[in-house]
Amino acid sequence: MKKKRIFIFSVGRSDYDRYFPIINQLHNSKKTKVYLLLSKSHYVEKLGSTYRAIEKKFRILKNDKMKSGYDLVERFSYDLFYIRKNIKKYKPDMIIVLGDRYEMLAAPISAAPFRIPVIHLYGGAVTEGATLDELSRHAITKLSHSHFVLHEKYKQRIINSLGEEKWRVKTVGMHALNEMINLKLFQKKEIEKKFNLERKNFILITFHPETLNLEQIKKHLKILFNSIKKLPFEVIITYPNADPKYNEIISHINKLKVSRKNFKVIKNCGRKLYYSLMKHTKLLIGNTSSGIVEAASFRKPVINLGLRQMGKIKPKNVIDCKITSKNINNALKTALSKKFTKSISRIDNPYKPKISLKEFCNLIINTKLDKKLIRKKL
Repeated sequence: MKKKRIFIFSVGRSDYDRYFPIINQLHNSKKTKVYLLLSKSHYVEKLGSTYRAIEKKFRILKNDKMKSGYDLVERFSYDLFYIRKNIKKYKPDMIIVLGDRYEMLAAPISAAPFRIPVIHLYGGAVTEGATLDELSRHAITKLSHSHFVLHEKYKQRIINSLGEEKWRVKTVGMHALNEMINLKLFQKKEIEKKFNLERKNFILITFHPETLNLEQIKKHLKILFNSIKKLPFEVIITYPNADPKYNEIISHINKLKVSRKNFKVIKNCGRKLYYSLMKHTKLLIGNTSSGIVEAASFRKPVINLGLRQMGKIKPKNVIDCKITSKNINNALKTALSKKFTKSISRIDNPYKPKISLKEFCNLIINTKLDKKLIRKKL
């Protein structure tokens, strides 16, 4: 039996972590030959050169390294050429994409002229404060032929609002959550030693550009870090993603690292370390989707700042908060209270897998590649 050639396109460390169990399962299947394509963002040194860890595990179709000075659109244009070149060379049977990043559009756009089916994972969500992601996600949906979503409400949005046919859309949940819980994570003492933490407890901060309010980034960062200044905890901060103005966030947190001894900054965590930090943190604060999706599996308090994640289905551990000193201070009091931590101690994660990983990957592998799949009713 001829193996199905599958391209999987990743544009950053966040989607790779969520992809991982799926890539691994497909990679180990006797029915598939998997090729991993990485966008230019994976090769930016300032963002941690994330390709290095990935190439140790999977077959990668190499992209050229790139300086951090290139903007989002310029990186996108290079990715288009890179994907097109590899489509012509390897002739994939399908391409898998995930989520809503602007860069992710490069794969379905490249696939369209070649009539290659696109499988879209985790569409149908809403992020009203991340305008670029919002536009990109729904554009990817319309350029894709099969959809696997995290939640039943997202399925209904793809069918009712975006006009996709029912047979194309299935609710599967996020299989990375099971992998995350079953992974042998670092113990808290190991984290304390790794980061030379003087205090026993720490908070985890991940803050990305809010594309609806880019002009407010410096103001928002100042409010956030002044609000946590007096907390009796160590502070571990991860680098932002590659959205516009990410450099301003990196510059700000690196300056803080010099002036505040209890601040630790990480360029690129990797799956195991980031999950370990999430498991052992007192709370997570920022505007990352991992606070909405993954943190509930560890039953950790999350302060979700600003508008970036507005519209997503949020578990009960998430406290939405405007970016003002008063609101952040009130949210911190709630999140750190015994009453709140007790109230979320048994919550269920709404994004948990709905079918087994094997069943999910078999759905992908057994996708019927015919004219009915390619011919969309728009």
